[in-house]
Amino acid sequence: MATPAPLLNHHHRPYAWPELDAETLDTGAVIAKGFCTPGQVETVNAQLDAYLAEHEGAADAATGSADYDRFLGHKTLRLHGLVEKIPATRALIGSPELIEWAERLLAPVASSVLMNAGELIQIQPGEPKQYPHRDSDSWIAVPVSEVPIIVNALVALDPCTLENGATYAAPNSWTWEPGRKPKPEDYARAVMEPGDALMFRGDIIHGGGENDSAERRRILSISYCAGWLRPVENSYLNINQALLSELPERLQGVLGYHMHDGLDIGGGLVGLYENGDPRRWLAELR
Repeated sequence: MATPAPLLNHHHRPYAWPELDAETLDTGAVIAKGFCTPGQVETVNAQLDAYLAEHEGAADAATGSADYDRFLGHKTLRLHGLVEKIPATRALIGSPELIEWAERLLAPVASSVLMNAGELIQIQPGEPKQYPHRDSDSWIAVPVSEVPIIVNALVALDPCTLENGATYAAPNSWTWEPGRKPKPEDYARAVMEPGDALMFRGDIIHGGGENDSAERRRILSISYCAGWLRPVENSYLNINQALLSELPERLQGVLGYHMHDGLDIGGGLVGLYENGDPRRWLAELR
């Protein structure tokens, strides 16, 4: 396949967040160069390597649905529960930069955000191209509109190349009429160095690339959805109470342990504990 035109803009630190936000909302995807430091990448990779070596099969597709397992990839390793299993990911999943970016983009429809999923996605050699999709289709009854209900950051932990499975993303596809299928020329590829992050609306069409190399392609996928949605990942079962009480307040919130207060935008209260904020329950853990 011919190399697509370089449609994705690159932003460098210090990021001009208003420009990055506007471009994400408009075209749907941008790359934030050097989002993570080399030290962060090295530590996350070391902890992932150790965990996977000690837990054989833990990252295999095993949803119980043959079709969904095929979509996830039989030669792709996926791991949830990273806040518990991989301590170095807590600073990324709970990153004020990422959470505030998500809050700004979703502000017209949600007064807070939840972590939809924090996931290792490691495409192994021989994996074919993933089926193109929108992450917002997890909530099929919510139509694609000007304001997204989910945003994603794919943080490169390995070089992401055309050969080893760099993500396909179709800029502007959130504006397409229903049923339109992407053509090869519609795609940009998220070629990245370790530490770069592909930041995009979850309602653009995208998918993991085919890995025709002899090397893995490892990323950390962090997605945030509107605080009134049920996330894909069930964080309540992935984190033990002893650890939960030690986590930063902001991270506790995106994991679902704060209530969502939508009164200011015409909504209601969601995620209550004893008719109040779950922070009271968190206080009881200490």
